[in-house]
Amino acid sequence: MDALIHDQPAIPALVSLYASINKMRVVSNPGIAERADKVVRMIVDTYVLPNKSFQEVHAMMVSGALDPLRDFSEACHEELSLLSSRALQSRQADSRP
Repeated sequence: MDALIHDQPAIPALVSLYASINKMRVVSNPGIAERADKVVRMIVDTYVLPNKSFQEVHAMMVSGALDPLRDFSEACHEELSLLSSRALQSRQADSRP
């Protein structure tokens, strides 16, 4: 959202995002980090575009064009579901006599 209405990036926030992505590379499957990296690239690319007015941002939200985290969050959901399923199977196997 900040990148849509400003032309100067918040450098500390971007550094923090890249640090988070590198943590994801350690604990998540490679697809998660790839999708997160795409989001950060989209944010950086957006800073160089002309600023949007509130009306333009509103129109983007209504049309569904403003959902940069969808792919990333869906990938996270899939990985969490898989991990939860594996943990449940492991507990069930451990409880068998």
